[in-house]
Amino acid sequence: MTRRIHKAYAGLSDGERRVADAILDSPAELAVFAASELAEQAGVSNATVSRFFRRLGYANFDEARQEARRMRATGSPLYTGAGGADRADPISVLAAQEAQSIDATLSRLNPLALREIGAAIAKAPRIRTLGFRNSHFLAQYITAQLAQMRAGVAPMLLPGQTRAEGVSALEPGDLAIIVGLRRRPRDFVQTVDAVAAQGAQIVLLADQTIRAAPARATWTLDCVVDTPQFADSYAGAMSVLRLLTIEAHRALGDRGQKYLERVENLRDAMDELE
Repeated sequence: MTRRIHKAYAGLSDGERRVADAILDSPAELAVFAASELAEQAGVSNATVSRFFRRLGYANFDEARQEARRMRATGSPLYTGAGGADRADPISVLAAQEAQSIDATLSRLNPLALREIGAAIAKAPRIRTLGFRNSHFLAQYITAQLAQMRAGVAPMLLPGQTRAEGVSALEPGDLAIIVGLRRRPRDFVQTVDAVAAQGAQIVLLADQTIRAAPARATWTLDCVVDTPQFADSYAGAMSVLRLLTIEAHRALGDRGQKYLERVENLRDAMDELE
């Protein structure tokens, strides 16, 4: 939508430009505004708002608002968050929202599934992790945590590798931990399909916008990422990964503890950490 506005901007009337400016200043508001509210904010009539959206190629205001809502649901940063300055203490607001994300995410978890995943982490010959875009750093986190407790943990894709090269190395019995939070690549489901076809078990960490991929996963863990503010929250997803780390440590038992001691002793010998 914003691209349509920029493309049409030069030919807009003064009133239509005020509508365009109001939207461009805060695209997220369009998903929740009524036409009359947008008209009031822009200082124009309802008729001007209707004319503006028809000029952009929409049948009416509602069609444009539905598009904004679809973009908001997919996590587009242009259409998430509330516009304008928040007069409340931003730290307190963020702390409350992060706590809500964690609570909403953890309340969705099945403790039995967590135990099963912990056992699978302990038993699998090899563990490979995968995540794209913002999900990538979450995949890196679980890789680093598990690699301290057992051998055979690594990213599925090495720098410069194609997906086929990384996925083809999987074998039956391996475990793939795939983080797929919203704003995933278009070929994400195809990638999960390819991993499943190799016979690997799959732990899928996703949000409620995920479709099709859970059918291929052995376990799917649902994370809440949406907040009223700009940018998604990954506090809940990080909490889930911490839980998986704890369950893996429990399942590995003495074997994991001895491996961790080896790693720590080597760190000391190499004087790696402060």
